[in-house]
Amino acid sequence: MDKKNKSKKNAGKIIPFPNLEERLLTKGMDALKERRFKEALQIFKQCSSLQPNHPEIEVGIVVCLIELGLYEDAKEQCERLLRENVGDYFYVLQIYMTILIQLSEYDKVVSILEVLFEEEKIPEEHARGLFHLLEFSRKSSDRAAEQKKSQVLSDLDQLSERLNNGTANEQLYVIQQLRKVGSIGHWLDPLKKILANHHSHPAIQSLILQLLSEKEIEEPIVIAKFGRICEVNPITLTNIFEDPFTIQVLNRLEDHLGHVNPTLYEAIKELWELFLFVLYPFPPEPANISLWAGALHKYGYQLFGIDVTNNEIQELYNVKTDMLEEAYGQLLEAEKISTMNLNE
Repeated sequence: MDKKNKSKKNAGKIIPFPNLEERLLTKGMDALKERRFKEALQIFKQCSSLQPNHPEIEVGIVVCLIELGLYEDAKEQCERLLRENVGDYFYVLQIYMTILIQLSEYDKVVSILEVLFEEEKIPEEHARGLFHLLEFSRKSSDRAAEQKKSQVLSDLDQLSERLNNGTANEQLYVIQQLRKVGSIGHWLDPLKKILANHHSHPAIQSLILQLLSEKEIEEPIVIAKFGRICEVNPITLTNIFEDPFTIQVLNRLEDHLGHVNPTLYEAIKELWELFLFVLYPFPPEPANISLWAGALHKYGYQLFGIDVTNNEIQELYNVKTDMLEEAYGQLLEAEKISTMNLNE
């Protein structure tokens, strides 16, 4: 082989300097000791490309990331080392736990360390340090939970006026916050007033009923909407979407429409569920399966710009025109209410 061809063959090869990895590692450690963390990080990353998964190098990268305040990157690096079992597992784990504490992920520290202590898998030389981290995280987790609860309750107290006299949108915000607390006994009276008020937003009333049911409130509650009034016990309320009548109406509609126009059927199904939610806890009246299936069919056709007459619907579902118009009007009203600006 001539010199020219030999030169071409070796052109793509990189000939590293002797002991380059060790020299870079020493240089990186010196930079780390002198707190030149950015420089040390760059050197360690260069070392890592030459010697992947070298424990001292990889841990050096973690230390630099921590010192630079890049906790999320340090967390990700530690998780990889633990997953791939690089270095002393429990030494890396202790660093990882410290990072999680810096990120206030106390619950994660507790869940990991409790399992390890229960299974007695922690070596004696690491047990003391990890136990202190576990105890600290337990206390911090409890304290954080109490602070969060106190903050939520404080915010709710400030919103008392909004719940009683605010817009529907402000009431909606309070309801969302109430889902985050354990007991809502303090708020039960103003919630009852909204439910018993004919002028309240029907969707807000439905959301309140859902909230009371979730919180397992067990007492008679009066609700008034759409000129109807009844007394319910929230803990006994059932899912209206699973009610046999609800399902039978959809089944009847599907018989005529589901296979002909599935897209239209799904759109009408959403309207039916919306209508039931706005009406909740009252059932549709009259309880006529064919009537509501026909009214939904008419609504869907008009929504998609498809011509249909009352006579056609009447023949399909065997319902009277005047009753069809009444049910159809109720569907339109429910749609209007659902899209109403909650700030009004």
